[in-house]
Amino acid sequence: MQEYIFVCIGTNRILSDSFGPRVGEKLEYNFREYSNIKVYGTMRLPVHLKNAPILSDYLNKFNNKQIILIDSAIGEKELIGESFVNLGGIKIGNAYGSGFYFPASLNIKTVIGTKNYLPNWNVKQIDDLAEKVVKSVIHYQF
Repeated sequence: MQEYIFVCIGTNRILSDSFGPRVGEKLEYNFREYSNIKVYGTMRLPVHLKNAPILSDYLNKFNNKQIILIDSAIGEKELIGESFVNLGGIKIGNAYGSGFYFPASLNIKTVIGTKNYLPNWNVKQIDDLAEKVVKSVIHYQF
């Protein structure tokens, strides 16, 4: 049976950057009965720029696991709220002027703002955006 690891990037301290951990909370709940699926990065235990290198080193010890990263992103204004699935890992922390490349099989990025514009998100809007991504992931059929 194929094993999957979801790593949801973000912090629980900044609303707009809590998108990843909110997705992680929902994935953890929905996949709780699947022994072949693990979720890292929740509101209780977020994965962010400071601890991501440690988790990446830990996950590199495992073979034959599909790592899927989920993170918020800065993009074009007309793409705010849209999600994109890409092959490979991502460099996290770019919005903060530094970064760390987290290797993965796939990444899912959701645009939450632009360099010069960040919508005045409320908790429900971020949560709804997270739910949209979770429904898409669950529909994938693990």
